Amino acid sequence: MKRILYVGWIGFNNVGDELMWLLFRDLCRAYLPDKKYDVIPSIPGVDIRNPGPYDTVVLGGGSLLIPGYIDVAYQAALKKKKVIVWGSGHDRQEFPVLDTSGKVEANLAYTAEHAETNEKLKELAKLSDFFGVRGPLSYQFLEDSGVSPKHAVISGDPAFLLPAPSPLSASKRSRTIGVNWGTAYNRIFGGSEVKVEQHMIESLRLLIAQGYRVNIFSVWGPDREACKRLYAKLGDPQNVELDLELHHHEDLLEKLKGYAFTINFKLHASYISAAAGVPFICLGYRFKCVDFGLSVDLSDYVLSTGDAQLCASIMSLAGRIEKERNTIRERFYAYQSRYREQLKRPFEEGLL
Repeated sequence: MKRILYVGWIGFNNVGDELMWLLFRDLCRAYLPDKKYDVIPSIPGVDIRNPGPYDTVVLGGGSLLIPGYIDVAYQAALKKKKVIVWGSGHDRQEFPVLDTSGKVEANLAYTAEHAETNEKLKELAKLSDFFGVRGPLSYQFLEDSGVSPKHAVISGDPAFLLPAPSPLSASKRSRTIGVNWGTAYNRIFGGSEVKVEQHMIESLRLLIAQGYRVNIFSVWGPDREACKRLYAKLGDPQNVELDLELHHHEDLLEKLKGYAFTINFKLHASYISAAAGVPFICLGYRFKCVDFGLSVDLSDYVLSTGDAQLCASIMSLAGRIEKERNTIRERFYAYQSRYREQLKRPFEEGLL
């Protein structure tokens, strides 16, 4: 029996990371005979630095293109294990300033204490059986690190494999805005979640005055306290609902599909909203959010948390977003179809 180790940040009840693992597991069940393959997720207690027991090591979805995880995959490759990089991405706290061609002006390769990671990354890309990253900024990180274009592709985030729920007619959609809220412990563009929260309060009060209702939800347990605080500060239980349940991603898809639009702090809440055919405003708090927007040509819908006029920016987007529902949905689904083909390649080509 062949053993596959799926490496991701799982076992911590984070809906985004868990859904990417579950999507990988579902593909394994669809393509690989149960009696010939054993798939092990890297839950706490699994030693990811010991590839010995495994035939294949998969660096899965999430911001795993950082020194520690790169070394895990690199060491596995040196020990002649099959290595698959499956929709992983790069992340950082510095806001990516883009030039006219859409490239980040700064060189994204590691320097100083992590400079050797660039060499490991180049060698890892050569040795991998498949190397797919989630977006163009993650791909530029590879390029700047010296990885040859022939050794990597933009595969899209594994969340592109989310199935779209059956659509609702316009008459059945509510005037509810889904608001995903949480915390990144101030490791965000702008450096202050208090300021972002104040912009959100101002925006939501204006939207409520326009006749919208608000449903606040989280996608990670530690986000609940931030959600409670936002709900309390809004002080409007007639128009604001607080949902502290951590929904399975399939249930969240169904829940969101009836909303007018969503405003999302955590990245995968925007993926789930888009997969449900619902317009989204992604509060771009880190590099990975910009990467997402660019990956689907919807970067207009990603607003930096460092925007000093964030409330005005949210209101401006809210004013046009309902009119652009079809454009958003069609563009997302077009890219989703393209990325699904890439994400299925390791299975369809027998690379595992």
